[in-house]
Amino acid sequence: MSEIHAELKNAETSAPIFTGAARWLIAVVLIMGPLLQAIEFLLESGEADNAARVAFWSEFPSRTGLSMASGLLAVPFLLGGIAVIVILTRTHSRRLAWLGGAFMIAGMVGLAALHGYELAAYGLTLAGNPAGATSVLNADNLGLPGAVLLLLFLGGAVLGTLTLAIVIWRSPYIPRIVVLFMLAFAVLDFVLGQGVISHLVNLFGFIILAVAILKGYSRVSRSVTTPAAQPGS
Repeated sequence: MSEIHAELKNAETSAPIFTGAARWLIAVVLIMGPLLQAIEFLLESGEADNAARVAFWSEFPSRTGLSMASGLLAVPFLLGGIAVIVILTRTHSRRLAWLGGAFMIAGMVGLAALHGYELAAYGLTLAGNPAGATSVLNADNLGLPGAVLLLLFLGGAVLGTLTLAIVIWRSPYIPRIVVLFMLAFAVLDFVLGQGVISHLVNLFGFIILAVAILKGYSRVSRSVTTPAAQPGS
């Protein structure tokens, strides 16, 4: 009886979480967020200096608008991707999965706020006030609200990435190579400031995760070894 119970339990934990047509919807949600962010950074100027960024915006307003629209549209898909990761990891790391998800949601709130902030500067640029737009981007006098925004964005993103990396490594439903892409993205983006490369790396990692879901990936063995017969049984 104990062997049957163990086999049923093992089969339950090894079964794919997402099945049927839902897998394709989940895969699209996972890929769209990083894809839109990659488009955003590919269309951006790549300039670190705010005055140079505003000058680029003035010269290429349509391209800049498309870039900003892509980045803003990515946010709800990124939130959906976070939800998927929490669902895939909560079975084996419930508390850490929820904690990592909460950190990442805080980061997404900060990201959305930053998009709104840049949108205000973009509006000033289109209105013919590049000096005002540069002043907004410099963010010299934001005070406490600015500190809270950075805490939400950077604190949430960094802590969320590290926490989710742990639970993804533990989860049998996500290939562990995804963790490497996630950490590479964090180093390239947060530390080195390589926006284009980092988001392409992130996109590739999420493509791997999407394919794993479509194939019903699981590292859990579906068979249970039968204990050896005891002498005299």
